[in-house]
Amino acid sequence: MNIHISSLLQKMEEELKKAKNCHRENELKMHVAVIRSLCDVIVEQERPAAQPSPYIQPAKSASDQLMLEKMMGSAGAEQYQKQEKQNKEEDGNGDSIFDF
Repeated sequence: MNIHISSLLQKMEEELKKAKNCHRENELKMHVAVIRSLCDVIVEQERPAAQPSPYIQPAKSASDQLMLEKMMGSAGAEQYQKQEKQNKEEDGNGDSIFDF
């Protein structure tokens, strides 16, 4: 919902005039509450809604394997994969469902 700020300010001015002319405290508080709500609308409108994007771990593909072999040589790629599997088992997140 995109409300133009000038229309919100105009509504605030109208409520302020009503608040100045009222003689009862309850009515005054009601008008001030409306002004506060309009202020909140303006403040919330200017803030962009920041939503953190969830981290998605990419799946390893055959091209990743080939690139790893090119960078590290075939022996280096095998060693890296062994080391990665050992780290995975140390964390208790191995292949077995009984790993805790």
